[in-house]
Amino acid sequence: TFEPHLDIMRQNNVFAYNWGLVSGRTQTIYPWSTTTTPATEEPAIWFHDIFRADGTPFNASEISYIQSILLPKTKV
Repeated sequence: TFEPHLDIMRQNNVFAYNWGLVSGRTQTIYPWSTTTTPATEEPAIWFHDIFRADGTPFNASEISYIQSILLPKTKV
């Protein structure tokens, strides 16, 4: 999960790499256990990716959190 880790890393100038981004060919939405027992349907919680192949988020609140941490704050 990104919350609260992303903000902690940002505050401490720690670099992090997210393994997946868009669900697709590499099938990183599935946990490692599916290498021995193939999955038959989409998991309830994705393992790595955060967007579906059509660009919609797997979890919209997670995307909002990421944006709140990474996008510059606008002054009103």
